[in-house]
Amino acid sequence: MAAALNRAAFFTAVRGKPFGGSLSQGQVSGMESLLDACPPLLGTDALAYCLATAFHETARTMLPVKEYGGEAYYRRMYDPQGERPAVAKTLGNTAPGDGVKFAGRGYVQLTGRANYRRATGELQALGILDRTMDLTATPDMALVPDVAAAIMFRGMAEGWFTGRKLSQYFGAGVTNATGARAIINGSDKAYEIAGHFQAFRAALVAAQHVPGGVTPVPIPPVTVGPLVPPIPRNSGVLPPVMPIPAPTVPEPKPGLRAGILARLRAAYPPKA
Repeated sequence: MAAALNRAAFFTAVRGKPFGGSLSQGQVSGMESLLDACPPLLGTDALAYCLATAFHETARTMLPVKEYGGEAYYRRMYDPQGERPAVAKTLGNTAPGDGVKFAGRGYVQLTGRANYRRATGELQALGILDRTMDLTATPDMALVPDVAAAIMFRGMAEGWFTGRKLSQYFGAGVTNATGARAIINGSDKAYEIAGHFQAFRAALVAAQHVPGGVTPVPIPPVTVGPLVPPIPRNSGVLPPVMPIPAPTVPEPKPGLRAGILARLRAAYPPKA
């Protein structure tokens, strides 16, 4: 998995819009995680909207965050003993304390025991988590950028959060960046996020994003000139054989999923 585009061109473009002229290392590393986790066939418009959503939901940091509000807020809003038990039930929160334990985390604020359970199964099936890793047991794993990115793309594509999916708003001649806010949160800040979508889309186009394509490789400048001094006709001298340089093959990038698993095992060792 990874988006096929010229990343240098992408970061140059987004530095101007929507980031206003500068990027922090955190913002760059967060977007790297998102581009690495992007399903290769995801369309340019859909990817731009996912990036715009992350931009908004993380307050421009592009790093996974935990929903603001504090424990009292989580208990009141999401706990089965709080003020909205029907909402808690919909989220799968059944035990006292579930509201706090399964508060929103990540790029799109994964919330509720049921969503953490679903995300665990989906990411285990993808090989991003192994069978010893369970988000319902260790919810803070949803704050790991690689995990949070996979949750965002999978969840927005499959309608985990509200039942609405990316395919309903992008593709087959349809682009509805304002309506797409319903994938995450009704119509809250829909026009603002649609503006961010336009900036990210322009950056992806400038970076030659191609769904299902191969990441463009920069081609060094070619110096044009005679290879050897000209040889007079009928001199009986054969031109020297010019050696053909061996192609330069870049070192293979370590497997993305293997790298994620290694980092997760280091941060969250299996319990004895």
